Amino acid sequence: MFQLWKLVLLCGLLAGTSASLLDNRGNDVLRKLRSALERGLASFDSTIEVIFQNLKTELESRCSDEVVENQESENLLEQLISRIFQEVNRLTGVRIRNVQVPDITFKATSDNSADVKIPITADVTVNLPLLRDIVDLGLTVDLQTSVSIETDAETGDSKVVVGECTNTPESISLTVLHRRFGLLNDVVDFGINLARRVVSSVVQDELCPRFRELLESLDAECVRKLIGEPQNTQQETEEGR
Repeated sequence: MFQLWKLVLLCGLLAGTSASLLDNRGNDVLRKLRSALERGLASFDSTIEVIFQNLKTELESRCSDEVVENQESENLLEQLISRIFQEVNRLTGVRIRNVQVPDITFKATSDNSADVKIPITADVTVNLPLLRDIVDLGLTVDLQTSVSIETDAETGDSKVVVGECTNTPESISLTVLHRRFGLLNDVVDFGINLARRVVSSVVQDELCPRFRELLESLDAECVRKLIGEPQNTQQETEEGR
């Protein structure tokens, strides 16, 4: 009964000053997150760097095998992203868990280039002081870029060139799974918006740079093997049989 009374009182207070209170809370959270991202989350949790190095080693090993497809890279990616989001939760109160990376796709666009995508799904819970968990969300975000092999004009050597990693509002999807009963719509909307801004910041300043570094660490021959044949070439081969 006491808990219900406290909730009603708090909701009443928020009804009068929700905009300023929530804005201040959101700005404080994002300021703290930006500061941490500038330093690099691995500076807070060294395990992030260990997993990342293991991922680079494993992806390189795929290029030396006859069979390119291997689920180990996806498992290490899930570990890496989960560890990053654990640190994000400590900093922001936005808990992102049950991270899944179904696959990493290299869709060849020519003999020496491909579009690369890492689709990520996860469960998100936004926590506020006093109110605790206010909304549960389903997250879907696609990390997308391009990779190509170009010839250095000066040396004649092949080099790996990685495009920009996309980070647009359209690339981040949040679906409401559950919300605390009795909370104002403004509070729930704040939680959804905060989660979106947190995820966007982490994608832009942590995940995309990691993704880019991972691809740039590979040599040209490795990337050629991961790219494979262009889709139109494969279709022409099948039609000619």
